[in-house]
Amino acid sequence: MATSLYKAQFALKICENHDKKELHAYCKTCDKKVCTTCIKEEHSSHDWETITDILREKKHSLPEECKEIRAKKLPGLKKDLHRLERKIQEEDTRFEQNKSVLNGSRQRYIDGINKLFDDKIDVCQQKSEAAKQIYKDKREVLKQKVEYLDMVTTALDKDINTLPDHDILDMEKEMRDELEKALSYNAEKYTCTTVFVSGQMDEQALENMIGEIHSMSVVEMNEIDRYSNVIMLIKPASETNAWVRVMHDRHMKFLDRVGEELKVMKTPGFDLITSRGGDIVLSDDEKGIISILTQDEKNIATFDTKPLYPTFISKTENDDILVTLWNGGDVYNLVPTSRRIVQRMTLTGKVLHTYEFRDDGKTRLFTLPTRTAENKNKDVCIINELSRKSGELVVLHKDGRVKFTYRGDGLESEKFSPGDVECDVKCRILLAEPYSRAIHILSSEGMYLCKLCQYEQLVPIVISIYGDNLWCGFLDGRVKVYKYTY
Repeated sequence: MATSLYKAQFALKICENHDKKELHAYCKTCDKKVCTTCIKEEHSSHDWETITDILREKKHSLPEECKEIRAKKLPGLKKDLHRLERKIQEEDTRFEQNKSVLNGSRQRYIDGINKLFDDKIDVCQQKSEAAKQIYKDKREVLKQKVEYLDMVTTALDKDINTLPDHDILDMEKEMRDELEKALSYNAEKYTCTTVFVSGQMDEQALENMIGEIHSMSVVEMNEIDRYSNVIMLIKPASETNAWVRVMHDRHMKFLDRVGEELKVMKTPGFDLITSRGGDIVLSDDEKGIISILTQDEKNIATFDTKPLYPTFISKTENDDILVTLWNGGDVYNLVPTSRRIVQRMTLTGKVLHTYEFRDDGKTRLFTLPTRTAENKNKDVCIINELSRKSGELVVLHKDGRVKFTYRGDGLESEKFSPGDVECDVKCRILLAEPYSRAIHILSSEGMYLCKLCQYEQLVPIVISIYGDNLWCGFLDGRVKVYKYTY
């Protein structure tokens, strides 16, 4: 096939635009073969050479170019080919897993629905049996009275002239009493019935009950490879620009999506966010302050957090901020005076809520809280470092009650220490996890869904979502920008 295609391509010697004109030249500008008429018309100002001259040059350079492609390009392409083959296989496996789970759920729901209907049938039967028993009891009493009345009326009719006077009177009175009672047992006066009324099927409720199909995909748009140290933070300010900080450098770099540094912030800080109005909110863990700056770094306001020192900041849905704070000391070996908290604040420094203890008011929530994110459902997601090599995700309700804690449950890796947390518009939680070299995705209820990205060499440290762009920073200083589809 390759040989026939090769021959077919090189057999085309006649210009497709000008009949019977031979393709005797090559336009370097357009990278195509041309005829003399082409050169005179649309290619007149282009750089071209004759086929003979071009081939002389190509015959000299092509062997080396082919060797370089085989040596440097093809191995990588073959690896990509292998990765794509593996992804196809993984997708087949994932589909079979999903189908198995759906079929299992279907059977559970079918069994559950069958039981509900069987229970309804049992209730109907019980009520029907109870109604029948009422009718049977009344039938038995009425039967006795009918037999008695039949007997008495026959006797009185037959023996009226021979019976003693008193017996006639007594029998007549008893007959009237029994007849009155018998007439009260008229079947039309008694109705005990049970009717099943079918409920109206709520398709939306049924859909919610069955569950949701989560579909996520990423396509790499850009890679920025200009730094050689760990990316400590990425905070997008728009679809195309983001603030980036590199380890051992407290100055923030403002990059576009292709990696050009548009600005370097002179004011040093630890972390920042951009408010809805475009101002910069900067934490300074050395001075113990949070500053509000304009985009050209003019100070608008500063509020003091001492004796606590602010580290990481994130933005909430209503433009408040979540700040992690601590009061120094041994990082992981806490003493009674150690403070490790997350606070919800306004941009004027007013504290709205402090997250520090569990419901008992004594048990600490955190060893060392770091990155935070507020979910669209108002849950507060917090990375809690337990040691230098281990951590967990703690998710709180807005009022501070623990919703769930996630420690990489069910994953292959024994080590788990998420570096960063983000939430998408579907309330799913994304975690950059270095040990598994992946971005994990959880449902809003804490169920592990999948690994969105699985890297062979790169180690993800920080992530951030802006619109449908997912920014990811790595251990080696690289930054990738993905189109995130959900």
